[in-house]
Amino acid sequence: MKTLKSMMIAAIILCGTSMNAQAQNNDYYQTKDEVGITIGGPSNSQIITVFSEMFGIMGSALITSVATGGNYTGYTTYENEKNIPAISAEYFHHLNKTVSIGGIVGFNGTFSDMYCTFQKNVGSGDTTVKSKEKVGSAKKYFITVMPAVKFDWLRHKNYGLYSKMAFGLTYMYEQEKQDNQNGEKELHSDSKVMGNFQASLLGIEAGSEKFRGFAELGVGEQGIFVVGCRYKF
Repeated sequence: MKTLKSMMIAAIILCGTSMNAQAQNNDYYQTKDEVGITIGGPSNSQIITVFSEMFGIMGSALITSVATGGNYTGYTTYENEKNIPAISAEYFHHLNKTVSIGGIVGFNGTFSDMYCTFQKNVGSGDTTVKSKEKVGSAKKYFITVMPAVKFDWLRHKNYGLYSKMAFGLTYMYEQEKQDNQNGEKELHSDSKVMGNFQASLLGIEAGSEKFRGFAELGVGEQGIFVVGCRYKF
């Protein structure tokens, strides 16, 4: 009898513990929404900026050289560059314990000084005179809006594994202006809208049930390497 009574008490305690754990687990899975902030890089637009500046320098040097028969070349460089990393805010609504839908809003920019280096071949070309001077400043920034979907492969009250995909549009604005002893004036400005994406192949999050830190590895406008924090509610 004592053995049977002990077994019944143990079964009741075990059942109660299991129900409590299940209730806590269900409460966690009933979390429907989450918001987060991220910082990362390099982003698609930052990579595009590097290549466009490189080819712009090569192109301006080549065109000027051809136009003057090689007697005079000049090209523009961008120095003292200051970068705003890829910063974004995101929101997701959980449809179930695996799939969430939401959106991402991101921003990044570049600001730099513009220098012109002039090279002139004197006489037969044996003597070369070079001069370099600051002629202005340049800025370029990107604003991105992307609908997104997130897949939670593992959801635990203290950690999780997931992947994320997003596709949307980026607005780009760039401006170059003269700012030297000759005065200040706009030299060039342009804006365009282009398609963009983020594919975070692996995301790892850890923390409490409500607050999490996370890191992601992927490619896109949020960056190849992304870190951030999120709040679930």
